Amino acid sequence: MCTKQITKHIFSVRFIIMLQLICLFSCKKLIEVEPPVTQLETKQIFQNDQSAVAAVSGMYRQMLLTGSIITNGGITRFCGLSADELMNTTSPDADDEFRNNAIQVRNGSVSGSLWQMAYKNIYHANAVLEGLENAGITQSLKKQLQGEALVVRSLNYFYLIQLFGDVPLVLTTDYRLNQSISRTRISDIYVQLTTDLLRAKSLLVTTYPSAGRVRPNKFTAAALLARVYLYQKDWINAEKQASEIINSGVYVLPAELNNCFLSGSTETIWSLIQDRSNTSEGQLFIPAFSFLKPPFILTDTLFRSFEMNDLRKSKWLASTTINGLPVYYPLKYKKGADFSSTPPAPTEYYVVFRLAEQYLIRAEANVNLGNNAACQADINVIRQRAGLPVTMATSKNELLLAVEKERQLELFAEWGHRWLDLKRTDRANHVLSGIKTTNWQATDTLFPIPFDQIMLNSSLTQNAGY
Repeated sequence: MCTKQITKHIFSVRFIIMLQLICLFSCKKLIEVEPPVTQLETKQIFQNDQSAVAAVSGMYRQMLLTGSIITNGGITRFCGLSADELMNTTSPDADDEFRNNAIQVRNGSVSGSLWQMAYKNIYHANAVLEGLENAGITQSLKKQLQGEALVVRSLNYFYLIQLFGDVPLVLTTDYRLNQSISRTRISDIYVQLTTDLLRAKSLLVTTYPSAGRVRPNKFTAAALLARVYLYQKDWINAEKQASEIINSGVYVLPAELNNCFLSGSTETIWSLIQDRSNTSEGQLFIPAFSFLKPPFILTDTLFRSFEMNDLRKSKWLASTTINGLPVYYPLKYKKGADFSSTPPAPTEYYVVFRLAEQYLIRAEANVNLGNNAACQADINVIRQRAGLPVTMATSKNELLLAVEKERQLELFAEWGHRWLDLKRTDRANHVLSGIKTTNWQATDTLFPIPFDQIMLNSSLTQNAGY
């Protein structure tokens, strides 16, 4: 390893350690800790360009700290089980609570993998933003890094409000302000997300700061902003942001579906790179050894939703047998667990945003704006890549269902889209009550606020149904 790489690694490790201390001492009530540390080391970390970049690298390392956390496969896993996408193949186990929509308030995954890890990511982003305020670094780099931190913080808050509803809005590392913070309304958090993402767009540029699209650019902020507008039913702005990305010419849908998740994919808007030669979602779905069954398989509902000649079924699914019956599991990522001591360079990156979603955002926005032909055109872009004929949907209601189905099939086993789509369109109760007949209740659309967090912070209230 060269001197430059060693120096960068040292700064990155120092920053991770420093941020872990900040998280511990600042998250006093959100994650169990005691107060505070000085800001001296923060100032030292942000004293020059090299150390500032290493600090932001530490923020991304936190997002990928371990498997099945909120930003490293956890959303896909737990939301897929909660919806009509995935089933766990080993039962009884901890995943049963998600599959059966019977989550207990003391569920360790809800508290540790989702709530606490999201807030740790947020605290890392807050620490970066605070460190950059008075950083003596190049102005253009400062803007870039501020934009990146705003995107990371916004992504975590986006998922927190989808999973839990109202949540504490933490915008500082000051433990004195955060130790007894109450839940903030979703509508107010959306205002913050919109403000932050518009600011991120103004700070970021259209080019990527590094190879592989593994750090956000202006279009990354636009991609999340398009989704934020869509979820608020702000159709005009959702269409505007999605069109900006589609019309930029920077991104192209690969004709070959197996190329969508490769490290050099032209469809990728933002991806994360693992330390090893595979992604956590590849490890999540692909059996570690040929004699093992896959941990998660598609539900019959999802498998039957694919049309006969849909290339997504043949390219993005793998099959095996369990108890003599055929089952199917996601194979968007082709690399599973790698146990070699010196794994090769990764050929797949963990895709956070990709172009296909933007076409479907624009399609949904357009049909709600009365632009049915434009909606049809975008649906057909996705269908034709999948080897399917054009949609036969023409009316608004038909097109809305067509968009929902294309989102179900195009975005399955990716970042919880199906679960969130059913919730935001108020169709979760209609769709899931007929499938999950044992335990389903309308209040199951929100996860419980973790019991341990309520015990630590008396200002937190529990969601209905728990």
